[in-house]
Amino acid sequence: MSKALIVGIDPGITSGIAVLDLKGNLLGIASKKYAKKGFLVKYATRFGTPVIVATDVNPPPRTVKKLARALGCRLFYPEISLPNVEKNKIVKEYETKGYHQKDALAASIKALKSYHELFSKIQDAISKPDLEDTFDEIVVKLIKEKADNIADAIEKIRRKRK
Repeated sequence: MSKALIVGIDPGITSGIAVLDLKGNLLGIASKKYAKKGFLVKYATRFGTPVIVATDVNPPPRTVKKLARALGCRLFYPEISLPNVEKNKIVKEYETKGYHQKDALAASIKALKSYHELFSKIQDAISKPDLEDTFDEIVVKLIKEKADNIADAIEKIRRKRK
């Protein structure tokens, strides 16, 4: 099973993309002028399996919606667009080049934080020895493959492994 990922996108003439694993590790960050959807998909999927595509603005841009749909991911966007002060605070521990990367990274971190409770519940549920390596797989089942709940996702994984 490949790593489950959160992908932050800042679309525009120059697009920013940031890829986090579910522990908050920054796996990749880039910006590209005139980036096509194919570039963004290829960049995101080279690190694993995207499960959430995030943006820092509300309403979410059409480009981000299309990318989430193309990847079969859940779309995350904040209740209100993130102000620059908050974005700067969120990304202060990371090195970014330009505001496109900063915005994409802020979006992915904000999404990660909003799913923290769910990820904690999954972590608690997999404390059994036969489940310790299933965290990412459970997240994929819950978010992308629409398992009903954590127990349902675990059951599907157990059935698949037998």
